[in-house]
Amino acid sequence: TDSAASTAQVSTTSQVNLPTKQRSRRKMDPKRMSIQKEMKSPETISKDQPNKYSTSPQDRDMLSCCLSSYMVRRWCTCEWFYSAIDYPWFAKREFVEYLNHVGLGHIPRLTRVEWGVIRSSLGKPRRFSEHFLHEEKEKLKQYRESVRKNYTELRAGIREGLPTDLARPLSVGQRVIVLHPKSREVHDGNVLTVDHDKCR
Repeated sequence: TDSAASTAQVSTTSQVNLPTKQRSRRKMDPKRMSIQKEMKSPETISKDQPNKYSTSPQDRDMLSCCLSSYMVRRWCTCEWFYSAIDYPWFAKREFVEYLNHVGLGHIPRLTRVEWGVIRSSLGKPRRFSEHFLHEEKEKLKQYRESVRKNYTELRAGIREGLPTDLARPLSVGQRVIVLHPKSREVHDGNVLTVDHDKCR
């Protein structure tokens, strides 16, 4: 009897709060999920809070430290500074175009059988090799030549306008952001002369 009384006293005086496991988002009620999304939406955040995208002096120092590295600068140049002529070429996604062509572009998820049909229709996947890179560079050169041909025809008055996805050709006096030919650093400047495949 004494042991039963002591355990009853212990259980009432010191209750233990065990951590409860959160339910996964997949099993959560849709109404509750929408309420949580509204609570996290930018409209509910007060204007008194500081802007999370503002840069502090420490962030600027870290950025300048990163950009002092040659490899980081080279990566940034390759990632963001490419010619306006090349933009439609790199923006084109062949796989998405293929899905739209066969009428599957609007479907968010495909079954295993559908994926098998798509893989078999695309043929054998290419190996990432020197030969593959050489072919891709040749395709890019051919595309650039066709765009430059359109530009020269436009300047000569043979062509009325350009396709909507192409950038306007450079003109003398235009402000541009360019790579310096010797130092390969990013600079801004003015276009002085325009030739078929190069500008000064």
